[in-house]
Amino acid sequence: MKIFQEFLDKGFVKEEKIEFAQIEKVIKKAHRSVKSAKVLLEDNDSEGSYQLSYEAMLLAGRALVFSYNCRPRTAGSHKIVVEFSEKILGEKYFVIVSKFDRMRKNRHYLIYGSGLAISETEAKNAIDSAKKFVSEVEKIIQKKNPQKKLKI
Repeated sequence: MKIFQEFLDKGFVKEEKIEFAQIEKVIKKAHRSVKSAKVLLEDNDSEGSYQLSYEAMLLAGRALVFSYNCRPRTAGSHKIVVEFSEKILGEKYFVIVSKFDRMRKNRHYLIYGSGLAISETEAKNAIDSAKKFVSEVEKIIQKKNPQKKLKI
């Protein structure tokens, strides 16, 4: 039985052959989002930086889902990616996945709510979390595909 079988059974993801080149493109986009988050922070845009840090984590999480030849359904895809990442990464990565989920909720509130402000410290921490998450996901994808090298 697949570690993510419950996601298939509940219709959260569907199996689909996804080429390594597509996964690589998504990881590259995650790296660009981290770089852009740093630029925005230097320009005193903590909120924009935070959102791009979250986007980097989301992209890396999507790449992880893709590496299992799955695609998340459209409705609720952000939450599905977080939960899939938690399932695949396991206890060892509980803290970073918890940060990912917290950032998901904050980003949702930033877009649809009002009154939430992101401090410079929160933005810096978000960038650090994004870098770590993207790096860990990259290692897992590379380990699953040792015959192919990620070109980042």
